[in-house]
Amino acid sequence: MNKITTTLLISGALVFTGCKKWLDVKPMGQSTKEEQFQSQKGFRDALTGAYLDLKSNDAYGNNMMYGTIELMARNWDVANINLTSLAALSNANYLDAGARASLDAIYAKEYKVVADVNSILEMIDGKQDIFQDNNYALIKGEALALRAFCHFDVLRLFGPMPATPTAGPVLPYVTEVTKDIAPLLNYDDFSKKVLNDLDLADSLLKDVDPITQFSLAELNPLQGSAAVPPVSDDYYMYRQIRMNYYAVLALKARVYNWLTPRGDINRQNAVKYAQMVINAKTHTGLSTFRLGELKDQQGGDYSFTSEHIGAVNYYNLGPTVIGNFDEAGNLARYDFNIQDGFYYLNNLFPVAERATDARFVGQWSYKTTSGLTQYVKYKKFYQKDAGLNPNNQLPLLRLSEMYLILTECAQTKADAESIYLAYCNKKGIPFTSGFSAADWVTDRKNKMIREYVREFYAEGQTFFTYKRYNVTTLPASWTYAYYQGTTARYVVAKPDREINYHNN
Repeated sequence: MNKITTTLLISGALVFTGCKKWLDVKPMGQSTKEEQFQSQKGFRDALTGAYLDLKSNDAYGNNMMYGTIELMARNWDVANINLTSLAALSNANYLDAGARASLDAIYAKEYKVVADVNSILEMIDGKQDIFQDNNYALIKGEALALRAFCHFDVLRLFGPMPATPTAGPVLPYVTEVTKDIAPLLNYDDFSKKVLNDLDLADSLLKDVDPITQFSLAELNPLQGSAAVPPVSDDYYMYRQIRMNYYAVLALKARVYNWLTPRGDINRQNAVKYAQMVINAKTHTGLSTFRLGELKDQQGGDYSFTSEHIGAVNYYNLGPTVIGNFDEAGNLARYDFNIQDGFYYLNNLFPVAERATDARFVGQWSYKTTSGLTQYVKYKKFYQKDAGLNPNNQLPLLRLSEMYLILTECAQTKADAESIYLAYCNKKGIPFTSGFSAADWVTDRKNKMIREYVREFYAEGQTFFTYKRYNVTTLPASWTYAYYQGTTARYVVAKPDREINYHNN
């Protein structure tokens, strides 16, 4: 595991300076709101503002991608005793002031995005006559999907264990622009609200989203390309970095998979929507998304953009990640316990299996100086050419997750092996013997846990995987001795100060 220093800081730590202060999102004045939403452009600009908030450091620009949430899963070592707030997150000491500030900042930012889209949803139905073509359905559908996405994030992080949710109220599902404090809903009612928003987004986007017709190459033209765009309005391009129709389906699969302990119908729905994403085709009959493989890594596409179902665009991503992960950056390499790093990486990617594994070959490298190994470098978000067509994408939902959902939801050994083998063949993972005949369900579980870590390292998914499986210790074949999973680690208390769920 690597070491994170001040560049993966507790983003937002200075936002909350007193224990009695409110987590306040200031209101947009009524006159300002009326002016904002007098035109189609005003609605578009408001939605862009929501995406900007989603990719801020307090959300997926850092804390919910490779920062805070990865520290909570102990994917990064913090051996420098001076980095007390980072160590507190790693040790699940959420009472530490710095750790608490980071978690409060995530909570506030997720609800800030909710406030952004609620302002849109409050006004859009009364303004349908100002929209051209399919803009009404696209904007409303994306807004609803964003609202569901952020609420589900809050549920995963601040909500109860999915296998044993509490019966009482847990969190607010905010659907109005108001200065009033939103009431808390119980786990099941909150989950239904998430799915209701996704169902409505699904119905709005299904027949109008360009991604259901055109390929990613057509919608994401390379810089300087002479190709004629397939749509006349640039706003319909680059659907991968918006909450598009397939992102809605993929999020449905993720939500239903989280809810499988609440009834087998949820498992069935997880399978249904994951399969729909995998089966997605363009107007030419080709698959819309494809699993990333070794050739992508060799071409410099380290994050497998061909399988990004939904992502955020992060301008200047290349220099940012170099500053965080490269030898010229601010990683505390002088403080890096390389034996720990070797141990963890060697168990995630056993030496006997790693030679053809696209993730290991392309994303990890041992850095040496004067013949001595200094640290392990992670390259997932490096850009192959910062000057020409950098992808600048941080993935929110990927095709790999859909394959893993199908694998873990399969009811027979043969079905689970079939879908997992298809995934392994693309990734270069040896899987010749199938799951253990003695106890295939346990073997599948252990392999799925490890696969989520290997596949989505630094994408903010490890912590939620451990929580969903209620992992107390990691599988013996690749355990890291100091990881201890407990309810106290997995169920994070929401801020002890209230937040106003209105916009600015």
